Amino acid sequence: MWAAAGLSGGDAGGLGRLYGPNIGADGRPVPGDGKVAGTEYTATVGTGVRSVGFVVQVPADFDRARPCVVAAPATGLANVYNGVSGAGAWGLHHRCAVALTDKGMGPAFHDLHSDTVMATDGTTGPRTRTGPRAAFDSGLDDSARRRYDARRPYRVAFKQAHSRHNPQAGWGRDVLRSVELALALLNHDWREGAPAAGYTPATTKVLAAGVSNGGGAAVAAGEEDRHGLIDAVVASEPQMNLAPLRGVTVQQGGQRVRNAGLPLVRYASLASLLQPCAVLTEPSAPGYSSFDPRTARRRCSDLVGEDPRLILRRDAERAGVRGLPGLAQQALVRAGFQARSAYLQASHYDPQTPVSYEMSFARASVTDALCGYSWAATDASGRPAPYTRAQLATAYATSGGRAPSPGTLVDDDSLGGPVADRRSVGPDGAPDYNLDGELCAYRLAFPGKAAGPEEGAWARRVGQGLDATRRDGDLHGKPALIVHGRDDTRVPVNHSSRPYLGLNSRTEHGRSALSYVEVTHAHHSDSTAPGYDNRYVPLGFYFQQALDLMWARLTEGRPLPPSQVVRTVPRGGEPGHAPALTRANVPPIPASPAPGDRIGVRSGAVQVPD
Repeated sequence: MWAAAGLSGGDAGGLGRLYGPNIGADGRPVPGDGKVAGTEYTATVGTGVRSVGFVVQVPADFDRARPCVVAAPATGLANVYNGVSGAGAWGLHHRCAVALTDKGMGPAFHDLHSDTVMATDGTTGPRTRTGPRAAFDSGLDDSARRRYDARRPYRVAFKQAHSRHNPQAGWGRDVLRSVELALALLNHDWREGAPAAGYTPATTKVLAAGVSNGGGAAVAAGEEDRHGLIDAVVASEPQMNLAPLRGVTVQQGGQRVRNAGLPLVRYASLASLLQPCAVLTEPSAPGYSSFDPRTARRRCSDLVGEDPRLILRRDAERAGVRGLPGLAQQALVRAGFQARSAYLQASHYDPQTPVSYEMSFARASVTDALCGYSWAATDASGRPAPYTRAQLATAYATSGGRAPSPGTLVDDDSLGGPVADRRSVGPDGAPDYNLDGELCAYRLAFPGKAAGPEEGAWARRVGQGLDATRRDGDLHGKPALIVHGRDDTRVPVNHSSRPYLGLNSRTEHGRSALSYVEVTHAHHSDSTAPGYDNRYVPLGFYFQQALDLMWARLTEGRPLPPSQVVRTVPRGGEPGHAPALTRANVPPIPASPAPGDRIGVRSGAVQVPD
């Protein structure tokens, strides 16, 4: 049995009451404890760094008369069960089999000090005893491991960054394999009452659906499926690296977006440079208290005179020191972030995301330590420290996929020795949030900016790995529905869903069956923490609605709603004391939106109303 609910009704943010894993096919909370009876299968394909985890769940009330499979790839670097709470639970409530995959990027690690690794079943133990069951190891022999540990003690390698494999390039393939596995298991163990031809793509409805990079994986599967395995795609805030736009344009309110379609490593590395300065414009924002104002002001000054796309020197001279945070925020808007994202920049500062993807694209080893970065647990002073056995043993459940909790990004080049990145000290002895490391990551992301031949070689490798992950917009006419929050600061709409709509329009030449729904006052997290609660609505509500709309399309032939902006109403009130979310805050996606809410797309030109 799987706990598809476990949520209490009456939640102020609507989770468990208006939407969530305990909401049944009738749109109401399921009775009881929300557990779903059935059979679960687990499998691992490949070994070591190339291993991919799969889980197939078949509910006891699987609909054999109208069989269906929901492929729900994990988001982030989470474990294979991550998709259960979203599209997975939705699929179980609709009597579908659910096919889960970790996309080859689950929370697998190698603690180089204790030589501990994680097995494919989530257990941990010595590398020598785990052997071929390890989901990942660093690839260092014992002698090299000891030498590196002596030079950089207590470091940890993890699968996404240090596999030397670029697992993102296989996201679409992994989702397709999860569907193939589900169909094979259904044909093997669930023959009674099956269609005469068995469970095949012709007899079984297959929906690929995911969130964030799980949504990107669902889209990748739709593009890579050239044999009719998948019937439809639903994606929420998909993280996608797009092919060069070459004429695809994005407008909002009649104004052209100057920088659209940047890949994650580019917009994220640029954001990491600007955010410590830009946060000073929003002192009431969540996450602001984690910044030291003096260090943040120093970042503002350090950016003056750097790349002109960051802050122009003439603008800085005119604005003065107090005006630099506003210029940093304006630079983020020029780079494709929404103006309303200023409130979210503090809580989204995350320099480990761009550099970990760069290491993955470059197929780097842990010993390469690009830009002087590594990962480790740290002590009270921020210095690398050994993990406890208990911390390593619980990593499958507690870690997000990078270094096991409480591991963090480390600046190996900080003055005074390696230290947690947020405590980095610059060459002049003052804290600087590791400006040099972030500038290095920025140079690796943008062609032609490398400082020297060695960095240039790594930048070329990053570019090659990035190119292997790009999406071209060709869904082969499959019906698809993408929902995205306009205020998303983790995966900005201008770099993902908006230009993808244009690519799809141009690529499919009138055959497109893609609809795009942009939700105002929604972003990448459905957190109800103070400051989020009164300003934003949950995008998860619309992801679940998108699944329902696609289900009606597949089973009843109803048309998908046209591309549009859905205008929501924030709950208001004081941070931490917002009133309960109601359906008045989150209106449904209309079948016929008002003319002023329609998103237009023609021959690659995307027009989004304000």
